Amino acid sequence: MTGEERKKADDEPDYKKWGVIVGTISGVFAILAAVNTLTGFNPLKGLAPTSASQTTASRPLAVTSTPRATRTTAERATREPARTTEEAVRTTPPARPDFQVRSSQWNGPCNDNACSMSAVFRNNGGTGSGSATFFVLWPDKFSYLAQCSVVLPRTGENDFTSAGCIASSAQLQDYFRTHRGGSVRLYVKTES
Repeated sequence: MTGEERKKADDEPDYKKWGVIVGTISGVFAILAAVNTLTGFNPLKGLAPTSASQTTASRPLAVTSTPRATRTTAERATREPARTTEEAVRTTPPARPDFQVRSSQWNGPCNDNACSMSAVFRNNGGTGSGSATFFVLWPDKFSYLAQCSVVLPRTGENDFTSAGCIASSAQLQDYFRTHRGGSVRLYVKTES
């Protein structure tokens, strides 16, 4: 590298270098925020200080000439801010919904056109919505001929809801055309 080229690299203003650093850090935090929003996983959770250390670190220290052992309760009350109930009690975030299949059924005949299915779900978690996927399975293996999905409505904790859908596919139609009177199985999977 010649002296002139080295000089050009060093002539970059500092604000441009800092701009790249700040932009990179911002991008990393944006990615972490997206991961947290989409999955609920917070990789920075362990790095945050606890609320007790935040309150002691943010509270200014008072210098007194009175020894701590001889301070009265009234003196302590005037020097330390009163804690509210919200500060003393940590609240837990609401539980995520957790839908479980209580029962499932065919809604009419399953034939070479389509299969209509429904199920009853119980929300064993917190209030919220979820989704369910209905599968029409081969009679002798755990692979599907057709599937359909449905959104489970907002449901309270320990409440029930029902949903259903109609599944159809070329593979299902071919199966029933080649296996007249054949049987299929129903499987329901939930996601919250």
